[in-house]
Amino acid sequence: MRILTSSDLQTLLDFPSVIDAVETAYQDKGTGQGVIWPMIYHEFISDQADMDIRSGYLKSQHAYGVKLLSWFAENEAKGLPELNGTVTIYDDQTGLPKGVVNAAALTGYRTGAAGAVASRLLANPDATNLLIVGAGAQALYQIMAQLTVLPHISTVTIVDLVAPQKATQLAETLTQQLSEQFLPTIDTHAAVYERLTTQLSHLTVTASDDLENATKTAQVIVTATPSTKAMIQSDWVQPGTHLNTIGADMTGKQEVDETIFKTANSYVDDRQQAAQVGETQNAIRANILQEDQLTEIGDLLATSTQNQWTPNQMTLFDSTGIALQDIAAANLALEKAETLTAGHSIDL
Repeated sequence: MRILTSSDLQTLLDFPSVIDAVETAYQDKGTGQGVIWPMIYHEFISDQADMDIRSGYLKSQHAYGVKLLSWFAENEAKGLPELNGTVTIYDDQTGLPKGVVNAAALTGYRTGAAGAVASRLLANPDATNLLIVGAGAQALYQIMAQLTVLPHISTVTIVDLVAPQKATQLAETLTQQLSEQFLPTIDTHAAVYERLTTQLSHLTVTASDDLENATKTAQVIVTATPSTKAMIQSDWVQPGTHLNTIGADMTGKQEVDETIFKTANSYVDDRQQAAQVGETQNAIRANILQEDQLTEIGDLLATSTQNQWTPNQMTLFDSTGIALQDIAAANLALEKAETLTAGHSIDL
């Protein structure tokens, strides 16, 4: 069995591979080859400390697994990471554990990949303007994943309504951070490496405190915050815009005006989970949608992986996070580690 730390994952995972792995996991869910089991959630301190357990089975990869991830907001003041946890992967032929992977580092990759899968499928493939709402730890992963699948993005705007100074700091260092953290693991002979290197060198990055104007000029929007009230209003979003709502993953969270669901073609990663804890919960509570009306992105991908953007149609992907993303990404890392003899090998 292999143990993979955060630093191991930084040398083993690259976004092009993780995005493809997560897309396949969604497809497998749509075809019945991927199964998720009920999520367990516990809040230790309201809006300050919680944990969730997600588990599932990817039959095509002969792997099943479980992730336990904890979030303790006060850890930052203690000099400790806010997110901590593990993903354990098992072989479905023997029941033996294949490995244990650092969940916090993996979550960044698999969550960024989820938004990228949706944008590759639903967003304007020629989009040039990207808006990121939230300048927390997830922002780097979301931005790099979007650049990986949207080759014409030339402008990134960062808005953080709670901590605008974080948006300013991130904007100043973004291209350097992305280049240093994510480019080294991509095959230098691959076309995507050369393209991303050029794209990053020409990228214009700005921080803004004007969310309304930033929304009106964006073609792709990613929200990744712990917000509990709508930040983006429906009349700000222009036709043809694609939104990835990433932050809502528990009851009471909300990032966008629920009336957006009246006009947007919306998709979810898991119907029941999105209805209960995702951005979609707010539209259901307002009787704009019913749970049985929700379309899972895996069902769409099982039919076609071709881009489906249309100029006048707004689209939205509600990503609550499902175990199949973690299993696919962790299994990818473990297989690479086995080939490269990376990480730490132990006998239980």
